[in-house]
Amino acid sequence: MADSEPASARSDLERDFGTHGEIVMPGDAQPPILTPPVRAALHQWLFEMNAETELRAVGLKPRSRCLLSGPPGCGKTTLAHHITARLGVPMLVIQSHEIVGMYLGQSGSRIGKMFRQARRDRYGVALFFDEFDALAKKREGLGSQGADNERANITIALLQELDRFDGLLFAATNVTKEIDAAIWRRFQMQIEIGLPGPAERYAIVKMYLAPFEVADDAVGAIAAALDGAAPSLIKEGCEAIKRSMVLGPKMGLPTDLPSIMDRFANSASASEGMPEPALWSARRSVLADLAQVEWLA
Repeated sequence: MADSEPASARSDLERDFGTHGEIVMPGDAQPPILTPPVRAALHQWLFEMNAETELRAVGLKPRSRCLLSGPPGCGKTTLAHHITARLGVPMLVIQSHEIVGMYLGQSGSRIGKMFRQARRDRYGVALFFDEFDALAKKREGLGSQGADNERANITIALLQELDRFDGLLFAATNVTKEIDAAIWRRFQMQIEIGLPGPAERYAIVKMYLAPFEVADDAVGAIAAALDGAAPSLIKEGCEAIKRSMVLGPKMGLPTDLPSIMDRFANSASASEGMPEPALWSARRSVLADLAQVEWLA
């Protein structure tokens, strides 16, 4: 997409797809911090998508459909947006539950309309289905009631449209076991994004604490305090630190690191079903460790 196009492209895309989801442009993407296995898979896929001519020579096409799985807040949307940005195309973020209509046949009609618009789109928009399990549920065990018929019709509509769509398509889910087997097979790639390890947590903390220049020991201590946290919760913690450093003196609040992190722990928590990070499960010892590192004056 040419540099002169983004403003008009966003306007055109929001006009065409505004009822289906949110348009995110290449320039809005943030770099994901990935574990080595996920980073390797991503590198290979991007290389593949830039080698279309070589692949066609042996009867292959670059893979274009990817199912991303993992706990909430682990960066599935961020990763998909990063890939589309690297390819220079916008992405439509679709909240799957909003496609499900009240009336029989309404959901399939919405799905068909959206895919038809995407096939005609001149900007090469990529599609990203969030909470995909809300749409692509298993058909085994469904009854003959209206709601079950509609769920089966949604899956059939998705199967038909996936087979017709040649563009870039992502789907994200927290519960892979709910995905219909026929839908699963339509995805050439399935990438699981787990919780960040120590190196990834350190990099995430350092990135989100900017523009503050924090000593490496303090970055490491904060990353250790958030052991077991998803990237979204780590980001919240870093933003809480920066907010406290700016507003704490004006509010008469202590700005030492243990006090800041204690206040954060009192106002936030991990999502339901997620591990309890060290800051919550072993708060006293974590705060004691944080008190030992050099902090901002």
